[in-house]
Amino acid sequence: MSSPKTFMTTIGTFHRLLILVALSSLSMSLVWAQANAPGQPSGAPPAASGPAAQNPDNPPLSGLDMPTTESPFSGRSYFIPGLQVGEAVDTNTSGSSGNHNTSTITRGLGSIDLQKIWRRYQVGLDYVAGGSYYTGTNSSGAPRGYQTHSFGYDQRVLWRTGQLSFRDTFTYLPEGTFGFGSYGGFGGFSSAMAGSGLSGTGMSSGLGGGIAGGMPGGIFSGGQFGSIGIQPRVDNLSIIDVVQGISPRSTVTLGAGYDLSEFIDKARSPFTLINSQMTTGQIGYDHLLNPKDQVALVAAYQQLQFPGAGGGGVHAYVFQARYGRRLSGRLDLVIAGGPQVTRVNTQFVNVLGKIIAIPGSTSIAGNGSIDLGYTLSARTAIHLDYQHYLTPGSGFYAGANTDAARVNMSHIVNRNWTIMTDIGYSYSTPLTSRSTILGINSSSYQYWYAGGTVRRMLGPHFDAFGTYQYALFAAGSCTSSTGSHAVCGQSVNRHTAMFGLDWHPRPIRLD
Repeated sequence: MSSPKTFMTTIGTFHRLLILVALSSLSMSLVWAQANAPGQPSGAPPAASGPAAQNPDNPPLSGLDMPTTESPFSGRSYFIPGLQVGEAVDTNTSGSSGNHNTSTITRGLGSIDLQKIWRRYQVGLDYVAGGSYYTGTNSSGAPRGYQTHSFGYDQRVLWRTGQLSFRDTFTYLPEGTFGFGSYGGFGGFSSAMAGSGLSGTGMSSGLGGGIAGGMPGGIFSGGQFGSIGIQPRVDNLSIIDVVQGISPRSTVTLGAGYDLSEFIDKARSPFTLINSQMTTGQIGYDHLLNPKDQVALVAAYQQLQFPGAGGGGVHAYVFQARYGRRLSGRLDLVIAGGPQVTRVNTQFVNVLGKIIAIPGSTSIAGNGSIDLGYTLSARTAIHLDYQHYLTPGSGFYAGANTDAARVNMSHIVNRNWTIMTDIGYSYSTPLTSRSTILGINSSSYQYWYAGGTVRRMLGPHFDAFGTYQYALFAAGSCTSSTGSHAVCGQSVNRHTAMFGLDWHPRPIRLD
């Protein structure tokens, strides 16, 4: 498969980093394993899902962990390999608004899901890697082969009243994670990891992005909303966060994150895609009103940079009040909202050989989210997410105000059949309409998708599945006569269907 030199350099750096992380985890694991060996005093055991000051079913609202009825690592150490092969058809791989080109896709993916638990130390990782080969009508010069890499890592140090976590997700995908269009929807891609019924670090740690299903994890992850055809990109999100209980009912959280998005092979895009870097810091205070209800206050700072975009940058100050109600195994509701102050720096752009300064601006707006998970029965569950927040712009804008919503429902028909539906919608507007040299020169763009997955168990180690998804990208009208008009006022439709087979053995116990 062909890959640009830039990507090979990036993936080489990632592999070296992965080796470093693995060696670091191994050395720390040996130390903690020795410290917690039988016969040696180790103090009171910490809560597996967070500080002892919190109800295990109701972790801090300002933290990154999601509520669960058991340990985030399923309470045991295990290793699961997996394989997936599939055949798909895509009606518009080039992202054309006119004549569409239909391609068939042969895909193979391999996965590793690993977690290791000690008394005060936990490590988990999952990794999906493989490739896709496209046949059929092909754009001039476009490669037919594409690599896929998705890596999630979670390392935790626990003590009686808190925890320290290191989290990282890395992806190299043919397009954005919101909807996983080229995989026929989230049901097709996630099955490479979820076929075992045990979700790994990248899918359950609350990070978002990566293989988490496309809905970003709050303000720490900018998200990749939409794609016009195949637009490969690298994205890496790293977070370090601390949760500390200060009383039986109150907890303080601190978090810092860095997200990097870089597009590969920009020359084949009809417009100049915008790389981004985002740094985030957050502090929160949480208080349990009772075992089911919780409130929190959160203050956060975001800095967005766009290399090569003329030195422009964005600074945002976010303040939120949050309320959560959680009934174990039944309901998970979190509502958050508050003001946001956004400052856009002065930007310098080259217009016909002349450097022009675009004045900065300051604005005050709202920032909020709703997250609802509801278990209708032992066989049926529904999840709804909505966010209104600041994003890097997904390569289309140098910063955007984004509304994103996603609803999915899963239903177990019987012991062999399961179905899932997934619908998502995003609407983004640029932070400033005066920068028209990079990205798309439109007043807004929207991206939505709707699809579903059917899965049939063939035995204890094999599943067969089929997915279908429809997606639509639509750009608003142009805002000026300069810049790229390639997609202004146009819409791009796409149908993707996939059939495949998963293999996954039973979890291999490591303890």
